[in-house]
Amino acid sequence: MDGKNMKLGINMNFDNVREDSPQFKCVCDKVDFMVAHTDPQREALPVSTEKTLAAVKLLDDRGIDYVANFEFQNFGLDATAPDGTEWVLNTEKLHRLAIPDEYIKALNTSEHFKGVMYDEFEHAIINQNLSIILSSKRKIKRSVFPLLDGKDPYAQGELLDSQIGEYAAEIKGKGAKIFIGEHVFPVLLHTFARNGIIPNFKSQKEGVTDLCFAIAAGAAKQYDVPLWTCVDCWFRMTNPGHSADEMYYNLKFADLAGVNNAYVESTSVFVDENGSPNDYAKRFAEFSDVGINRERSYDIRDYRPEVGVIRYDDTYWGQGDPVMWRYMLFGNKKIKPDRRSKEILGIFRLITHGETSRYCFNWDKIHPWAMRRHRSFMTMNSVAVFDDRVLKGLESLKLCFLSGIHIGDGTLAYVAKLVRENGLTVVTPKRFAPENIRKKAKKNYSEIEDGKGLWIVTDRISSNRVKKKIAPFLGQKGEIRLTFDGGKEIRLKISEDGDSFEAL
Repeated sequence: MDGKNMKLGINMNFDNVREDSPQFKCVCDKVDFMVAHTDPQREALPVSTEKTLAAVKLLDDRGIDYVANFEFQNFGLDATAPDGTEWVLNTEKLHRLAIPDEYIKALNTSEHFKGVMYDEFEHAIINQNLSIILSSKRKIKRSVFPLLDGKDPYAQGELLDSQIGEYAAEIKGKGAKIFIGEHVFPVLLHTFARNGIIPNFKSQKEGVTDLCFAIAAGAAKQYDVPLWTCVDCWFRMTNPGHSADEMYYNLKFADLAGVNNAYVESTSVFVDENGSPNDYAKRFAEFSDVGINRERSYDIRDYRPEVGVIRYDDTYWGQGDPVMWRYMLFGNKKIKPDRRSKEILGIFRLITHGETSRYCFNWDKIHPWAMRRHRSFMTMNSVAVFDDRVLKGLESLKLCFLSGIHIGDGTLAYVAKLVRENGLTVVTPKRFAPENIRKKAKKNYSEIEDGKGLWIVTDRISSNRVKKKIAPFLGQKGEIRLTFDGGKEIRLKISEDGDSFEAL
């Protein structure tokens, strides 16, 4: 899966990978790869393995690459197969996927097997396996990894970083060439990428596609890993909850934005009740045939953002409502978001010319804002988000925001150098300003020149005063702009409903 061209895929259950399957027939000649859902825990390991390998043979014959996608563990507390094979680590306090060595070994007999995807892995982590909590009527709460007893978000984040690293090494040690996440919420993308898990952000669904891209793109660039996206046709409890045209333009955005692999979830929306291809299948085929750029000269490695955000990923996306999303960080009920966590929402509200919510990243939160009609695309001008450890690759930035609970000393020194030598403008709270700059800061807002650049030191990052000062960096309202190596520029005029765009 190397090269500059975007690979196009589909999400499909292994059970439907058959010559007589309408879902398979309408896509098998249109894809480069498949994200294959597997439910092997339902039968004895030898039986489930044999059935899986029958599907694998068909994919081999067709020359289709695939990754094995595991999601069943997110919904069922007990995933013990009839023969006693354990598919999850299940203790009094913990619950996570545990793939038997034999299963991955069998998959590895195919040259087209590329790796393993843990479906909605970050969701399970930050929400303590919420689907199991709900199915047990809130009686059972199991974390993915052990949690700290304290209230320090930084300590919890660093522990999780090491836990994810160990788990990724375990999965790859079993024979998975690559390990891929799938992110319902645009959090933990950097933590995953740092530990060799390919970031895979959701498009459509309940999120803003280009906002999620900006966060995931920063993770991919910073840690030099590929970038995937799942164009998810679900919206809340409805599938399809997005139109066929919106799906098409989300695929088109991924291609234009330099994403390496994009796939649609799922083929169940591609056929009608009679098994005939519908508008979703037709639009997907159209994208595969003529919509995708099969001679793309760039990918995410060539992205050169002009607006950056640096923050410690504390898993905050706006969670906390009366019903669903518990007000906590890292899945630890003892660790609560504070104003530092919430700064990121104000920053994106500035970046998007006020189009995003000041309360959350998406439409998941139970809140009056979420009653608005969903839109995939919002104003954004060449944006990427980096974590608190970034030490290179920011030379293309013209504007940078510092926020969150922690930024490393090396990163702060690097940013200060870019201000002095490159003319970077930085917006920061006092806690991240260099000492010589902080001493000059007064009250709630100060502009302090430093070499070729400028520090804007403020306790109100998203204030109107900041907005006015940085307006020249934020692009045109109603447009998405992406900049790449060699001066390549992509400009997209967003449709009024936010579901599509026109290339300018």
